[in-house]
Amino acid sequence: MKKGLRRMYLAFLSPVVIAFLIAYLYPVLRTVQMSFFEVSDISAARDTWEFVGLYNYVDLFSRQLFRVSFKNMMLIFLAGGAAVFLISLFFAWVLHKGMFMGNLWRNLIYLPTVITPVAMITVWTQYAYNSRYGLLKTVFETLGLDGLAAIPWTSTQYAFWSMLIAFCFCSIGGNLLVYMAAMKKIPDDLFEAAFMDGATEGKIFFRITLPLIADNVKTQFTFWTIGCIGFFLWSRVFSVVPSDPTTITPASYMYDQIFGTSISSNAVASGTNVGMGAAIGVVLCLITVAAMALINLIFPKEKYEM
Repeated sequence: MKKGLRRMYLAFLSPVVIAFLIAYLYPVLRTVQMSFFEVSDISAARDTWEFVGLYNYVDLFSRQLFRVSFKNMMLIFLAGGAAVFLISLFFAWVLHKGMFMGNLWRNLIYLPTVITPVAMITVWTQYAYNSRYGLLKTVFETLGLDGLAAIPWTSTQYAFWSMLIAFCFCSIGGNLLVYMAAMKKIPDDLFEAAFMDGATEGKIFFRITLPLIADNVKTQFTFWTIGCIGFFLWSRVFSVVPSDPTTITPASYMYDQIFGTSISSNAVASGTNVGMGAAIGVVLCLITVAAMALINLIFPKEKYEM
C-alpha cells in the first residue's frame, strides 16, 4: 500500500475509531468495572465505590425476582416468537399468493408497526383491555361470553399475557413486509415448474419458498432475539406496581437497580445498587453474544441462487 493512500485511510478512519472508543468502548469497560463494586448512586465519585468482587453476580443469580424476570424474558422470546413468526409467515404467504384487497390487508397489518409504542400501549391498556368499556369486554358481552368479558386483563393475574398479546400484535407487521419483499424476489418459474411436477402448496412453501427466504428469516430472528433481551418499555408500562414480578424483565430489573423503583421530585428512591445493575448489563451482553453465535449455528449457511 502506498504511503499516501495509507495516510488517507488513517485520516478518514481516525475520527470514526476515536468516536467509537469514546462513545461505546469506554462506557462498556466502565460498566464491566462497576459491576465488581458496590455503588450507591450512579453519579457517585469513584473513590466511594466499594470493591466486592463477584458478589454482585452471585447475589444476582440468587435473587428470586431476577430469576422470575429471566423466565419472563424467555417466555416472551419463545411463546411470542413462535406466534409472531408463524402468523407473519402465514399472512406473507397468503398475501403473496394473491387475495382480494391484498394491499389493504397488508397496510392494515403493518399499521401498528409505524405507531409509537407508547401510543400503542395506551390504546391497548385504556381501550382494548379496559374492564368497563374495552373492546374485548364489548365483543365478549355481545357474543354472550360473560366469563371472558369479566376478565380484568390488566390485573396482576393477566398482565403478562395481555402484554405479550399486544406486543406480538404490534410486531407482526414488520416481519410481514420483510417476508413479502423476499418472496417477491423468487422467480415465478420455480413455482410453475413445481406445480407442473405435481407439488402441493405445502411442499412448495417448505421446499422452495422457505429455503430461499432463510436469510431474511435469520435477520428477523436476530432482531427479535435482541429485542427480547432488551425488552423494557412494554414491561415498564404494563407493570401494575414497580418491579411487578408479573411483567418484569431483566432490562426492567436493571433499571430498578440503577435508578430505583420510582423517582420523586426530591431524590431517587432508596434501595438502589448500581453495581448490581451493571452486573445485569454485563450478563445481558454475554447472553446477546451467545445468542448471536447460536443463531449462526442454527441457520444454514447454504446460499441458493435465484
